Amino acid sequence: MKYAPVLLIAAAVLSGCSRAEGAGTASSSDSSAASATAAPASAAPETAVQASAAPALNASELRPWYADRFEALGFYVFPSPVDLPPFSVRPRAGGTDLTPAVLKGKVTLLNFWATWCPPCREEMPSIEKLHAELRGESFAVAAISVKEDPKTVDGFLKQYPYSFPIYLDPSGAASGNFVTRGIPTTFVLDKDARAIAAIIGSRPYDEPEVVLLFRDLARR
Repeated sequence: MKYAPVLLIAAAVLSGCSRAEGAGTASSSDSSAASATAAPASAAPETAVQASAAPALNASELRPWYADRFEALGFYVFPSPVDLPPFSVRPRAGGTDLTPAVLKGKVTLLNFWATWCPPCREEMPSIEKLHAELRGESFAVAAISVKEDPKTVDGFLKQYPYSFPIYLDPSGAASGNFVTRGIPTTFVLDKDARAIAAIIGSRPYDEPEVVLLFRDLARR
C-alpha cells in the first residue's frame, strides 16, 4: 500500500522524548527542552508512513504471520506492508546516502534517535547486541540521528562506539514524515523496504524472542 497522511500507530507503547523547538542539547531533567511522554492506548501519532483504506476482508485473511509476535512485544503492526515516503540521509561514516531503494533486500530496523534523549541512549546497547547477533543474516540496522549537529553525534559515538550504521539528518527534513510523537521511534521494514511494524519509545532489542523474530523475518 502507498503511504497517506492519516493517523497510523495505535500506540500502547513505552515513553518517548520530545524537545522544544530551538533548544540546544538537552536531557530529560530540562523541562523546557526535553520531556518523556507516554502514549495512551487510544492515541495514534500522525505520520506519512500510513496505510490507505482497504476493502473489508475477514480478519484472518488480513493477519500477517508475524503480527501476534510483534504485538506481544509492544509493536503496532500494519494491516499490510506500507511503502515509505521518499527520504535521503547521509551516513556518518561516509558512502552512499540512505534512501528507501538502498534499504531493499534486507529486513531493517529503522530507528530515529538523538544523543540528548535518555530512552534512546537506554536502548542503543541492545540494538548493538541485536546487530551483532544477526550479523550474516539478511538484516540491517539504520539509526537516524534527528536534528543534531554532526559534531555532537561524533562526540557521542567516541564515548559510545556503536558498530551499527548511523545516519545524519541535521535539518530533520527526512525524519519529519516518521517522527511525530517523540523519539525513539522505530520501524521494522520488510525486504521490499515497506513498513510492517512500528513502536514509539524505548525497548530492549536483545531479548531472545526479539532476536528470534528478526531472524525468522530475515530468513524468509
